[in-house]
Amino acid sequence: MMAYRVMFTHRAEKAFAALPRTARIGIAIALEKYAANPFHRHDVKKVKGCPPEKPRYRIRVGEFRATFRIIRDQLVISVVAVGKKKNFEY
Repeated sequence: MMAYRVMFTHRAEKAFAALPRTARIGIAIALEKYAANPFHRHDVKKVKGCPPEKPRYRIRVGEFRATFRIIRDQLVISVVAVGKKKNFEY
């Protein structure tokens, strides 16, 4: 099985860079683990209210969240948003 690549949108990359170092490390590790084995159960949930043809998922790391899309035909996990739970937009 091929591992997925983790890629950030420009906006998500800027938000990610603004996070505290420990949060960045935690999120990066969680995303890499998920990318290596996306069918293993991680703390990932489907985001409600997204169109079924473009589902989004979120991964939780402490008080931080990252939302992403899975582009299966390109084996890419595209991170679209990163931030703290309390002021996070899914």
